Amino acid sequence: EMNQPERVPQFLTPFLPQMASLMTNYASDLDVCEKLLQVFQNYTSQFVVVLNKDQSLALFQASAELLKSYSKNHCMNRVIRKSSAEAEAEEEQAYNDILCAIQLLINLGAKDFIDACSTSGDGVESSQVTDMIFFGLQQILPLMTQGLLQFPTLCSQFFELVGFMMDTYPEKVCQLPFELFNSLLQALLFGMSHHDMNVAKASLHGLTSIAREQLKTQALQPILTQNAPDLLDQCLHRLFSEVIFRSVVMDRMEACGMALLPLAAADLPRLAAVMTQVCETTYQKDDRLKQALSELLTEEKLSRASNAGYEGRMNRVQFKEAFQHFVNQSQSFLVLR
Repeated sequence: EMNQPERVPQFLTPFLPQMASLMTNYASDLDVCEKLLQVFQNYTSQFVVVLNKDQSLALFQASAELLKSYSKNHCMNRVIRKSSAEAEAEEEQAYNDILCAIQLLINLGAKDFIDACSTSGDGVESSQVTDMIFFGLQQILPLMTQGLLQFPTLCSQFFELVGFMMDTYPEKVCQLPFELFNSLLQALLFGMSHHDMNVAKASLHGLTSIAREQLKTQALQPILTQNAPDLLDQCLHRLFSEVIFRSVVMDRMEACGMALLPLAAADLPRLAAVMTQVCETTYQKDDRLKQALSELLTEEKLSRASNAGYEGRMNRVQFKEAFQHFVNQSQSFLVLR
């Protein structure tokens, strides 16, 4: 006889498509839509660990339809307005539906690791999980550009999900359609200078993984060739101008340095031009900064950026120390300028 946790998915699975279709039937009622998202979010939170392959795939399909309908009716043209500081917490509650959608994707993403650790052999494939999460992100991303990231809890949850996916599945990220890839990358570039240290670190870790994947497999070459030749240049420039040359770098020093090393190595043919532009726009042709940069980003360090094992670890340790020294120097240049 089955125990209770296994009976609930067996009972609910046949009804998941009908439950998801309610999002279309009640599209005009945001309260009902929020409740539907809560049902799926609570279900995944409590039972995703016991789902077999067929139950998981049924859940993924229903969740995809749910989020697709939700996005169509409540993400595309929704306007986010920020209230006064006193009313911010209360105002954030008005967007609890979005938080439920993000938490649903986080719960679904956990299925990959649950099944990877399982010995039953009845789990879903990793690609099936990641396809679902990236599809879900694509549905809610339009809302993120309209002011949602100003709310602390929602911002934290969103970057927890995006940073985790970019950091854990960089090979999959680099194969996404350019529009989706670019939207996620722009989110990381926004997040790396965020005042919340955890948001910034999650964003920098995601950026690090993408740069390392490019170094290792040249996975971004189709994007660099067909869509955005200066993509890596822009990332480097923003990393310097928005983080490294700002006071915020102090609480995200290590994560920032670990992002700079593979990013600079991946953009090596254009690095000199980017560094010249950074120096001229930020420090008005300060020769001291150019010298400090040349000492930090040496060919020897960058050539070992993709190395694994002991040699790679030692290179990262040495670069970490050199980067901290560079930041202290550049901050003093800024004060004395």
